[in-house]
Amino acid sequence: MANVLKSDSFTEKSAAARSVSGLAGFNLNDLADEGRSRLDQCRTQVRQMIDEATKQGEQIQKKAAEDGYQEGLKRAAVDAETKLQNAAELRAKEAVQVLSQAVQQMHQEYESWMQQYSQTLNSIALAAAQRIVRKKLDNEPEILVRWAEEALTSTRSATRLTLAVHPETIAQLGEALDLMLVSPGLPEQTHVEPDETLPRDSVVVRQLGGDIDAGLEMQLKRLETMLS
Repeated sequence: MANVLKSDSFTEKSAAARSVSGLAGFNLNDLADEGRSRLDQCRTQVRQMIDEATKQGEQIQKKAAEDGYQEGLKRAAVDAETKLQNAAELRAKEAVQVLSQAVQQMHQEYESWMQQYSQTLNSIALAAAQRIVRKKLDNEPEILVRWAEEALTSTRSATRLTLAVHPETIAQLGEALDLMLVSPGLPEQTHVEPDETLPRDSVVVRQLGGDIDAGLEMQLKRLETMLS
C-alpha cells in the first residue's frame, strides 16, 4: 500500500515536474521568439521610417532646389527682360535724338540754302531791274521828273526846298522840272540847282531836316527792301 503510494506519488511528481518544465520551457522560448520578432519588426519599421524620412528629405531638398532654380530662372528672365527693355528704351531715345538732330540739321541746311537762294534771286532780280530801269531811263528820261515830284510832295511841312540834279539832267529836262516846281502844294521857295557830284540818274531833295535821295540807286534799294 505504501509502495503503491510512493510509486504513485513519484509518478505524479515526475509528471508534474515535466509539465512544469515543459510549460516553463515553452513560455520562455515563445517569449524570446516573440521578443526577437517584435524587435526585428521595430528595427524594420524604424529602418523604413528612416528611409522614408530620408527620401522625403531628399525630395524636399530636390523640390526646394528645383523651386529655387525655377525662381532663379524667373528672376533671371525678369532681369533679362528688364535689361532688354531698358536697353531698348535707351536705343529708342538715342535713335530719336539722332533723328531729331538730323532733322534739325536738315532744317538748318534748308534754311541756309533758302537764304542763299533768296539772296541770289534778289541779286538777279535787282540786276535785271537795274538794267531794265536804266534802259527805260534812256528812252524815257521823264521818269526822273516823276521821282523828283514824289520826293518833293513827301515834304509837306517844309518851307524851302532845293532839287539837286546833275547839270546834264537840267539841260535835258529843264523845262519839265520848271513846270513841276510851279505845281500847287510846293513851297514858294523851291528851285533847282545843278550838282556835278551826283550821277545823271539821281535826284536829291534838300531841306533843313535832311536830304531825300530819290534817284535810281535809292529806287533799287527800296526794291531790295521790298524783296527781302
